[in-house]
Formats: sequence, C-alpha cells, structure tokens
Amino acid sequence: MDVYPDPKEIRKPIEIEQTFGPRNKPNDVLEFESMLRHEDHQIYGEFGFEKSGTIHIARAPGRLDVMGGIADYCGANVFQATIEPAVVAGCQARKDRLLKSLTYVTEGSNHYRSFQISLDDFYTNGTLKSYIEAHQLFARNPDAPWAGYVLSSFFVLLKEKKVDAFPHGATVVVRSNIPVGAGMGSSAAIKVAVLCAINHLYGLNLNAHEIARLGQIVENQIVGTPRSIAVGISAASGRKDKVLSIVCQPDQVLESVPLPPNVKLIGIHSRSKRSTSSLAYIDARTAAFMGLTILQKKLKLKELRENYLCRLSVENFRKKGWKILPTEMKGKEFLNRYGETVDNMTRVDAKKSYRIRSRVEHPIYEHARVKKFIAHLKKSNEFPTTTQACLKQAGKLMYDSNWSYRSRVGLGSPEVEQIVQSVRKIGISGGLYGARITAGGGGGTVAVLSYGDVSNSLVQILAAYKIAWGLEAKVFNGSSPGAFEFGHIVLKLS
Repeated sequence: MDVYPDPKEIRKPIEIEQTFGPRNKPNDVLEFESMLRHEDHQIYGEFGFEKSGTIHIARAPGRLDVMGGIADYCGANVFQATIEPAVVAGCQARKDRLLKSLTYVTEGSNHYRSFQISLDDFYTNGTLKSYIEAHQLFARNPDAPWAGYVLSSFFVLLKEKKVDAFPHGATVVVRSNIPVGAGMGSSAAIKVAVLCAINHLYGLNLNAHEIARLGQIVENQIVGTPRSIAVGISAASGRKDKVLSIVCQPDQVLESVPLPPNVKLIGIHSRSKRSTSSLAYIDARTAAFMGLTILQKKLKLKELRENYLCRLSVENFRKKGWKILPTEMKGKEFLNRYGETVDNMTRVDAKKSYRIRSRVEHPIYEHARVKKFIAHLKKSNEFPTTTQACLKQAGKLMYDSNWSYRSRVGLGSPEVEQIVQSVRKIGISGGLYGARITAGGGGGTVAVLSYGDVSNSLVQILAAYKIAWGLEAKVFNGSSPGAFEFGHIVLKLS
C-alpha cells in the first residue's frame, strides 16, 4: 500500500520576490535563495531571519594570490585574481537593538556558528568603547574570529564615523564555500560581503575602497591578525576574468589586466594546514620591519621615509643595503640599539634571534618580479604570437617567487612544495608554465599558470599528491565578479 505524507506536514516554501538587483546570479547566490525558500540550516531559527520583510544580499569572492603575497606589508605590487568560491551575506533589519549572526561554511567545516550581541554593548556609560575594549568584548566568545568578522563590522562603522548611530539592530546570515585556511581570502570575503550588506541595508553609500579599508580594520583591530588591505580590495573591486594590480603603499589599484586567450590561473588547494598567524609568518614580518628600521637609520634614503621597503630598488639594495643588514640579530640587541619598529601589528621579542637580511631581500625582489610578471601578460595580450614565450618568462618568475618564499623567508610546507615541483616536472609540454605557494606561505594553495587544456596534467598532479600525503587536493579554475561588480540584491519575503 502506498503511503503518502500528511498534507499538514508538508512545509510550503517561503514566497520570495526579488525587488532589486541582477537577475543573472552565480550558483552560490541561487543556493542562498534556496535556503531561504526551504528553511535550510536553521536560517529562520533563533539566530536567523524573520519570515517576512526584506533581506539585502551581497556577495564577495575569494582570491588567488597570483604574485606578491606577503610582500604586501612592505608596500609591494601584488597581483590578485578572483575565484568562483565566494561568501554570500544577507542582512535583515530587526525591531530591537540586537545584532545576531549565523554563519554556515560548506567547504572544510560543514557546520554553522551563531553569535548575538546588542548595539548597547558597544558603549560604556553612553561612550563608544575603544578598539581594545571591543577586541576584548568579542574575544569572550570561543568563536571570536567568526563573530568578529561579522558583527564587529557594526562597531567599526560607528568608530570610523561612517554612521552616527544605528536606528535598529540586524540579523546577518552568511554562507561561504571558500575553503577555510586555504590562503584564498575567506576571512576578507566575509568582511567585505557583510559590510556591503550592511551598507545597503542602512543606506550608507560606502564605496569599494572604504569597504576594503573597514574590513582591514576589523581584521587588525578586532580580530587581531596582521593582514593588509590588498585581499579586501580584491574581494571588493575584483573583476571577473581579470587580475587586479595593487600597489600596497598603502592601497592603490593600478589596473585590471585581462588574461590572454586560452590562459588560465588555477588554484590547487593542498588541504594541508595553514595559518597566517603562525610564528614563521609573524617572525618574517617582524624581521622585515627590523631591517627597514636599520636601513632608515644608516642610509637615510628619501625612498624609505614613508616606511615602505619596496620603494628601495633592487639595484639600490644591492649597492647600499645588502652589506649594512646583518644576516641575523638577537631581538634584545636590536631593541637596545634601535627600539621598536614602525609596524603596529608585531613586536620584537628580545629572546628571539631574527634573520634580517633575507627577510628584507624577499619583498624588494618580489616587488620587481610582480612588475615583470604583469608586463609579460600585457605583452601577450598586445602581441598574441608571443603568448607562449611570455608565459615561459612569467612562469619562471613564479618559480623564483616560490624559491624565495622558502629560502629567503623560511615559509612553506612539504605538501605544497610537492605540488609546485609536480607542476614544474610536467611543465610546458603539459600546458603548465609556472607555480608558486600563495598568501601567508604556511601551506594552503598553489597558484598555477596554464595554457590550453591541462585536465590530464592536473589528474597526474592530484594522483601523485594523494599517494604521497593521503590528501585529496582540490582544483579551482574559475573566476567571478567582485562585490561591487556584482552589486546587491533585495528580496521581499512573505
């Protein structure tokens, strides 16, 4: 006998009307709308939306660090491409003063986090708290980074005077399919998507640059991690099928460079553990600023007055800077002779010994490599017959960058290095021209420069990697619009 469900138990989908925004939407936005219609993942639960009213939806993609990487904190030119995985954030007004968040990550963790705070918690006796106090406020929660990425955006908007006061609270629901800890800018995408959704809900009229800068403040001041603005700029201002050239002095977007025909930038996520808060990354950054301080004291060059190492050319570094810098120096000796550095995100540890010369050398040389890399791509676009010759030169720069990460900065992992060397072994005959470790350099993702159909080459790389490490690496080879290129959507629920 057929058994049919009781009509009373069949949940009728929520009716949704789109009243604003693009009709041609990426799959991740469509999936978010499906969650709304079918009440997936407690989206209408204690920390979720009301089943009526309007929801403002924004989207920000992850990024592939093609060239530049950690040299950003020294003022380098960085080259960043958007990827298909993205964060979608929905923001709905509340009738009270509560701020509620629900975040759902589909790649790597597959679970949701929830958090709640009141707008009134941002004040002490009517006065807005300091950044230190706000950091402590969010740090009380075990999921502090996630809460900080989402709800501390409201505090930063108040502190930076982008809004005098919020007239009401809000519920923010975030869905991300960017791998966490992969060096693909998952945290930056969350901040940008959330800030864009808040921007549209409250009508703040913030531009892409302001969104990126505010996101950096969230990361540095509330979450407490040393990140540059470049990743946020990529998430906010990136363009589909183009690569963004940014000079981090502090945050000038130079141009969006289209990829030559049949050329792709591929990300291979190693699934090995990575963290930009690791000691190796922090020590490398600290040593670079120690070197800057020494060069400023001894050379007194005008190029270094604004604290950007990358304003010192490779030639000047070779002639004037290299011999001045010690190979290694104790933190105690440095502090006694020079005091603290200008970097407000790191502190010199008196008990440690820092490798200074090599940590300064990397960003200066990397800055030059990035400019040459971009020139090769642009030449290929202008003169298509030179494409493969240009790619060969660009690929060599990627391998040089990867070597410098490991040998001059002391970053990297054996898992990621195997992927790079597998790309190099297959090489041009398999359509693979270059590869390098990305972002903070402690594992994560490899950026690959390819030409034509490289599916067979990728199969070989993934198979060899699994045999060696027992890990299923994942390939990302698509592009998507940045937050401002995509725009935003308004949905009416009834």
